Amino acid sequence: GTEMQATSNHGGVQPQDQQDDGDMRAQFVQTLLSRRSEAIAGRAGSGIEEEWTEDEEHYQGIDDANRAYQNANQLFRGRKAAMIGTAPSNSGPTRSVVFLNITRPYTDAASARVSDMLLPTDDRAWEIKPTPLPRLNKSQLTMLAQSMGMADTAEAQAQIEVNQAQSQQSAAKMQEAIEDPLVESNWHGEVRQVIEDAARIGSGVLKGPFPIQREDRMVSRDAITGLTSVVRVDSIKPGSKRIDPWNFFPDPACGEDLHHGSYTWEREYIGKRQIKAMLSDESYDRAELLAVLREGPARTRQGTEAVHRASDDEFEMWIFYGHCARDHLMEIGVELDDGDEDRMPTMAVMLNDRLVKTVQSPIESGEFPYDVLAWQRRPGMPWGMGISRQIRTVQRMLNGATRAMMDNSGLSAAPQIVVGNGITPEDGHWGLRPGKVWRANADADTSDVRAAFSAFVVPSVQAELMNIINFCLKMAEDTTGMPAMLQGIRGDAPNTLGGMQMQNNNATSVLRRLAKRFDDYVTRPHIQRYFDWMMTYSDDESIKGDFDIEVRASSALVERDAQQQFLLQMVGLARDPTYEIDPAKLFAELCKGQRLDPKNFQLDARQKTERQQQGQDPTLQAKAKLLEAQARKADADATNVGMETLYSGVQTGQAISMNPAVSTLADGLARSVGFKDMDMAPIIPQAPAGLEPMAPIANTNPMTPANPASPEIGVQQGIETMAAD
Repeated sequence: GTEMQATSNHGGVQPQDQQDDGDMRAQFVQTLLSRRSEAIAGRAGSGIEEEWTEDEEHYQGIDDANRAYQNANQLFRGRKAAMIGTAPSNSGPTRSVVFLNITRPYTDAASARVSDMLLPTDDRAWEIKPTPLPRLNKSQLTMLAQSMGMADTAEAQAQIEVNQAQSQQSAAKMQEAIEDPLVESNWHGEVRQVIEDAARIGSGVLKGPFPIQREDRMVSRDAITGLTSVVRVDSIKPGSKRIDPWNFFPDPACGEDLHHGSYTWEREYIGKRQIKAMLSDESYDRAELLAVLREGPARTRQGTEAVHRASDDEFEMWIFYGHCARDHLMEIGVELDDGDEDRMPTMAVMLNDRLVKTVQSPIESGEFPYDVLAWQRRPGMPWGMGISRQIRTVQRMLNGATRAMMDNSGLSAAPQIVVGNGITPEDGHWGLRPGKVWRANADADTSDVRAAFSAFVVPSVQAELMNIINFCLKMAEDTTGMPAMLQGIRGDAPNTLGGMQMQNNNATSVLRRLAKRFDDYVTRPHIQRYFDWMMTYSDDESIKGDFDIEVRASSALVERDAQQQFLLQMVGLARDPTYEIDPAKLFAELCKGQRLDPKNFQLDARQKTERQQQGQDPTLQAKAKLLEAQARKADADATNVGMETLYSGVQTGQAISMNPAVSTLADGLARSVGFKDMDMAPIIPQAPAGLEPMAPIANTNPMTPANPASPEIGVQQGIETMAAD
């Protein structure tokens, strides 16, 4: 695919046979080496490395007093000795060297809290959305329709809405395309380490996107034999990873933003196996790699290391990102895209001061694939100040008070014994034990043996020193902005729900500030580079478009904890149909707030189908059957009433046919009670002449015919009828 362009289309360093080209190559290498020396010296001269060392040591519980007893941390002792020139002296009286480490728990609590807020298990801190369409007035729509060859503005508006719907689909595909390589790169794990670095030494470095070769596995089954086999396919994909800040050297002139500098250097340690794997990559100079393998690792290391490395089999690989002159790149054999830029974004790799790879940077915009998270900004520097630095003074105060209390406890634990002249122990040993015998010589200062011994107790100042220790613990909360309640220690938190929620919101205000820094300086530029990568190298044209990157960690994810209380109150409202609340969606949000995946508890598609096939809830089925029975009864009652009405109408017709003169009177009576004639009135327009009047019916009961007393009695039973029946 075109993703291979990230490494292959830009070519590699080609062998140079001409002397002039060799001189140009040597000049290019010397220029890179001078830039590297400049970056190393700039970081060392800034003083940040000394502070990193101190922060690392306090996190491990090491200082000058107990350094000799930390055998597991020789790397820090060696680095400190190299900086101050000599190892610390241990001469003097025996003193307490206890290190009551509060730096580590405060640092771990802060990084864990921030990681929980910024790295949810079921959500992402960013979203790809199409660019909002501008609101066009009628004249603008007319001009747009004319430019699109349309006669009606309504047609142009419809086309805009269609394009908007397509943009929504493309944005969803782009979001998925970016999220896939992030998941493969273990985004949560890498960013969590970056946050831990920032909390510990003040700065965390995240690299990406950079081309990485990944192995995709596919299972194929033979149609004839039925045997399965695994097919492995290598592909170049973008990736992200955490970089140790000790291995990152930006341009000293970059200020607070590394992207304002001219270049960056990254150091990485690799072995012979990785170098041999590079021989199969065409973008590397094979001859230079073979020369590196023959030479072996360089004896001198460049730049301060994070840890002491005693292995002689590790090579220092230096990766350069910056802008180089187009003419110089072409003269040393780098294949470049057509263009008129004088300076091209370049990536170079050096081993043993040998240039083993030079290619055009895979990020065409020229941005460096690095982001630095500063826990608390420092003016004029890309590096930050972490929890270890914030709490450093308090940690030293606590160590001094604790050690003084331990020394005082040791002195006051046993009395000081004063022995006069001429008093000797019988056994010859100057020490106290039960039942020991002492001899008063003739030259003793006193004849009263009770005055020969005196015991003095050193006063204990433990209470005063304990006040200093408690003061230090209180200052630790104030200097870091991390109250003890946020670490799981209740402290003086109020018992009421509102008080707890208010204190929790106040306690997380500092972390919300860090979340916004994470949005602005890590998430947004990092995802923007992934977006540019996909726009450049992706084969799928359906994911490309004009999109915006919306970062919502600080606005949505951080506030999720505060929203949990309100969501719990909404559970009761979900039963009321007036609020139109979906219980399933409400349950999903509650699970997300507790960092749980709601899919683990909800029914899948198969289970939903099975439930529908099995039927609904028995109570619902009973209600449905009851409604069905009531409907059948209503139909039966309506049929019964209809039959009675029909029979009464037949009786009325018989009476009128026998005595037509009463028809006018019958119509008047019917209208007087509100009867509405559905046909033309009167029923008989004009009675025929010569008809004799008929005597009225003896039974004038309006309920005639009466309803049967029981459904078991026939419809006709008990009804008085005329002789015509």
